[in-house]
Amino acid sequence: MRQIPRQIVTSALIAVALLGAPAFAKSKPHKPGNASGAVTHNRDSKDPNVGWHWVNGMRTCTQDCENPEIPGSGYTCRNVGSGWRECVSN
Repeated sequence: MRQIPRQIVTSALIAVALLGAPAFAKSKPHKPGNASGAVTHNRDSKDPNVGWHWVNGMRTCTQDCENPEIPGSGYTCRNVGSGWRECVSN
């Protein structure tokens, strides 16, 4: 009696392993993140209602403009420990 459920479980595990193998083969290797967590916010915001972007040839910021970590700010921010971030303008 216990052998039938064991065979079903074994068959299911083998099927999952065989069907899942091609997905793992196609995946790209993981690139480790920057150790300091440094990010430069040099791309304009896709949302015209938030962040920095160009309007009629002028640099314009909408909403949360004091935040150095919004898109398009030009600041480079990095982790400095204990959950703190340091941002410097470029």
